[in-house]
Amino acid sequence: MLRRRRNHQFKRNTKYTSPNRRRVMMKNAHRKMLLRHRIFALIQMEEQRDAKTATAVVQP
Repeated sequence: MLRRRRNHQFKRNTKYTSPNRRRVMMKNAHRKMLLRHRIFALIQMEEQRDAKTATAVVQP
């Protein structure tokens, strides 16, 4: 399963930076978050597919 990220370090890094840098960091963090969601969805879909094939094999 995917690990959770800590907010403390991110907030500390963004608090004292310029607005442009803060915007870039937010964009990068958002991209990583969306990627993690997409990977998690793919993992779940694969597990469901494996479960369906396992039940199909058991019942002839």
